[in-house]
Amino acid sequence: MGGLNLMGKINLTTNSIDVGIVTHNEPTMLDFYINTLGLTKEIEIPFPGLGTVNKLNYADGYIKILVLNEEPKHKNHIGDFTTAPGIRYITINLSNLSDLVDECKSKNIKIINEPIEIRPGVKVAVIQDPDGNLIELMQAS
Repeated sequence: MGGLNLMGKINLTTNSIDVGIVTHNEPTMLDFYINTLGLTKEIEIPFPGLGTVNKLNYADGYIKILVLNEEPKHKNHIGDFTTAPGIRYITINLSNLSDLVDECKSKNIKIINEPIEIRPGVKVAVIQDPDGNLIELMQAS
């Protein structure tokens, strides 16, 4: 039997994978990602007939918020990890978990799971953005 064929392997050009979030809820979503999470908007890229992508810096990559011109035809399943298959959450690694969770509470951001230790030296909390997307906040000591 032959070895593993790696001809289709991705030749990465960056150290990150960007995340795209689609919304029609522009002011609330941008306020959350910029003013609550502290991401920086780098640029707006208009796509005529579709909407505008807001590229927000996150480490080596971006969280891209695509604001649609028109209300989308369908809605995501809102809820915890078990609600539906597919991409259900993103993870943000940080060093100030308690502070950020407190900030979210002060802004009435839904906390799905309070910070818990999932293994020695690693704490995790799960929050929900204004559109219901889950964000896992992870702090390793």
